[in-house]
Amino acid sequence: MKVLVVGSGGREHALCTMCTKSLEVSEVFVAPGNPGMKKSLPKLNIVNIEQTQVEELLNFALNEKIFLTIVGPEVSLAAGIVDEFRKNKLLIIGPTLKASQLESSKTFAKEIMKKANVPTANYQEFFSSYEAISYIESLPDQVTQKMVIKCDGLAQGKGVIVCLSKSEGVKAVNDLMINKILGFDVSHIIIEDFLEGSELSAFALCDGEDFTFFGTACDHKRLRNNDQGPNTGGMGVYSPANSLDEMDIQFINEKIFLPTLKTMKDEGVPFTGILFAGLMKTKLGIKVIEFNVRLGDPESQALLPLIEDDMVDWFLAAAKCQLKEFKKVSRKTSPKFKNMKAVHVVMAAYGYPGTEGISIRSGDDLIFSPEFNLSPNDYLFYAGVMKNIGHEFLQTKGGRILGVTSLAETYTFARSQAYNNISKIQFEGAQYRSDIGQGLV
Repeated sequence: MKVLVVGSGGREHALCTMCTKSLEVSEVFVAPGNPGMKKSLPKLNIVNIEQTQVEELLNFALNEKIFLTIVGPEVSLAAGIVDEFRKNKLLIIGPTLKASQLESSKTFAKEIMKKANVPTANYQEFFSSYEAISYIESLPDQVTQKMVIKCDGLAQGKGVIVCLSKSEGVKAVNDLMINKILGFDVSHIIIEDFLEGSELSAFALCDGEDFTFFGTACDHKRLRNNDQGPNTGGMGVYSPANSLDEMDIQFINEKIFLPTLKTMKDEGVPFTGILFAGLMKTKLGIKVIEFNVRLGDPESQALLPLIEDDMVDWFLAAAKCQLKEFKKVSRKTSPKFKNMKAVHVVMAAYGYPGTEGISIRSGDDLIFSPEFNLSPNDYLFYAGVMKNIGHEFLQTKGGRILGVTSLAETYTFARSQAYNNISKIQFEGAQYRSDIGQGLV
């Protein structure tokens, strides 16, 4: 079969790598992809269609007789790609536009969680900076008053600000709603109670009726070591999450994924595709921080290499709404994972994420030392890269440039190998954290 992957980043590079290994797949296309993908997967077909050009993607899929489409980025889902493909009877992995509100609208997600009795933080929503600041100033007069302020819409992982005091909260509201630090108008925010504990992510592959557990990971969102600096789309990740036991996994399945999917169906918006639960394991139990409606980036780059099964089979079953039957026939309740640990480290451009008043640098050559050599348990995933005609090297395009994943029997060995590989890649102004997975054994 022919498979189309929509997107251009490291997550999509990982998806393309997975698809090219499938015995079910004859050709893999990616739109728009990036030139680094082609460098590491020579047989990959790059399609020059942007991820939000839904009509062009639909026409391409119809003309090329694409059998299965896998959607990576949230912007494609928000553009209604799943609705359009399904109108034309094309198999696609992802939620409809209405169902994708679980990510695109924080208040929609909170309302669903409330109806489903899913544990989450208390919150208030605001449509003006005056109302939000008045609320913050009405809170107990403590310097240590903590809160989390979130944009209601999509913000590429940068619309969440953790505030450790009332003054930080006021500044965050002004930055988002008045100073437009994200580069666009923010007219709707929510202010949540601050949750303390260990943060992690859990994933489920869903077909509207049923789901299968799809693994866990721990992302590092802050730009700098020791969780300092601004929030980013993710600077590194390890998988599986080390803070969960079997009882926790059972709780996530039975008290979070199952009731959320049931409530979505009851509300007339059945959820299909990947449900990504951002979780906090607190002293009072596991609570949902937020939902995303697609595979995470960079979580995918650690999670997908750990899967031993042919994931195209699982994706097909979900796209056909046949997960229950597939699990029965395969005698599996979820995909089989390798008995290994994964550590993924991101290298980002100077100035990223662009919220500190520094211009994001681009146009620098990627230089690999002669000793750079990936083992079968190492992966290099490209994201923000470009290639100029006649130029020898790939160049940085801005944002997150690339990431390296290493698998090993322990976190310690995986981490060591990932950083050994990172040390052999250079570009001007490169930023990366040196503490991804630190302290894990």
